[in-house]
Formats: sequence, structure tokens, C-alpha cells
Amino acid sequence: MRYWLLALNEDEYTEQQAYEVEAFEPASRPERVADGDEVALAGPEGVFALGEVDGPAIAYRRRLEEPAKTVETVQIHGSAGSAEDEVYGFAEGGAREGWTELNPDAWEDLVRTLPTPERRSDWLVTLSMPIEAVDKAEAVRQFWSYIRSLGPKELPTFVAPYGRELEGTSFLLGVEHEQDPEE
Repeated sequence: MRYWLLALNEDEYTEQQAYEVEAFEPASRPERVADGDEVALAGPEGVFALGEVDGPAIAYRRRLEEPAKTVETVQIHGSAGSAEDEVYGFAEGGAREGWTELNPDAWEDLVRTLPTPERRSDWLVTLSMPIEAVDKAEAVRQFWSYIRSLGPKELPTFVAPYGRELEGTSFLLGVEHEQDPEE
């Protein structure tokens, strides 16, 4: 078994954050990658998921609520920005994409630095939008057309712990988002 860190480009990362899927199929992979190998998936902000190679895909085993910067993700990213960017190695445009093989000790260190998984709990997720229509059926059709055309990149969703709806926050692409009408 081998251990890998796969750095995704911004578009692939955004796509993976937008939808709940069981697996990710990378465009290419090294010949040494084999079924059962473990993979940490990283975006510009750090590791966002752990998975296992299963045929041509990487089956998700765990997703993190917030991406986590690790020593390994810092090592694969260049730096050309502010002092903070140099510390973390996440300067804009400095990310290298692709596969990096990790030795078992580096893998253990990476996994150990990730936050402890939270217990599953119930959430109330809502999406409301005013729609002008002649009747209910037309309103529903227009609603689903808007959902399809706007998608998770443009359509905010409201999330609250079940039973505590007043604690709700707005999310866009799985990230908390301010809902200022001016933005």
C-alpha cells in the first residue's frame, strides 16, 4: 500500500466542494498508484478529504468541514505573496497540481494533524426564492430551472442545526457566506 497527496486545481476543488459524491476520478495518475492506496485530497486551502483508490477513482472515506493546512500541503505549494502566504505556502497561483507520494511516517503525521471527526447530527438545509408564476405547477418548474441554471456556485443555501433554526447561516459552495444584498 502506498500513500498519496493529490493537489487539485481550483476548478476541480470547487466542483468537489459543491456536490456530495462518493468518488472522484482524476484525469491522470502515476503508474504506481494501485487499488487500496490511501489518498489525501487537497485544494488551495489544504487537505479537504481522505480517500482510497478504487479502480480509476478515489472513493471518499472522510471529508473535513474546513480544509486543513498540513506540512505536506505547504511543501507542495510555492509562495510568491505576502508574509502569511510565505509561511503557509499558499500564494495565489502558486499551487502545484498533481500527485505526491508520501512515506508512511509522513502519512501518519498528516492524518494526525487533521481535526477529529465530529459526530453526525441533523441539519435543516433550506433554499427559498420568490418566483412569479401563473400557478403552483409553473412556479415549481421555474424553481427547478433556476436551481439547475444557477447551481451551488451562485445559489446560497441556509443551514441550521435541526431544532435551532435561528442559528442558521448562509453557505455558498459549502463555505459560510455573508448574505449582504450589496454583494
